[in-house]
Amino acid sequence: MSITETKVVDIIAVPEWEPENVILVITDHLEWGDKAEQGGHLLLLQEKINTYVAFIESGEILESYPPSKGKSPVIRIHGLYELPEQAEFFIDRVTEVLEEVGIGLEFVLKADSVIRNR
Repeated sequence: MSITETKVVDIIAVPEWEPENVILVITDHLEWGDKAEQGGHLLLLQEKINTYVAFIESGEILESYPPSKGKSPVIRIHGLYELPEQAEFFIDRVTEVLEEVGIGLEFVLKADSVIRNR
């Protein structure tokens, strides 16, 4: 599964090293390309994030993955390529909006595993 399957939750886990969180992973293997391609990529990412938010807010997460009960949801995007400026702005803005409803958002660059946002 990947970012191109916008209506699917890729991975859900409660890692031993983060027992207070339930992590919902988005796997993003696409290159960012030029400005036109970036727009399409951002649209896919937005649709995927919306699917995850609906999955959390509807309570479906509790039915599908009972260990998530009582955990703080964090959407973690595992990207293969560094974010361009436009995408960084998007991630920062979405992070702010989701924090208001109790959902974390992070971007992890696979190459160096650095967490960009929380």
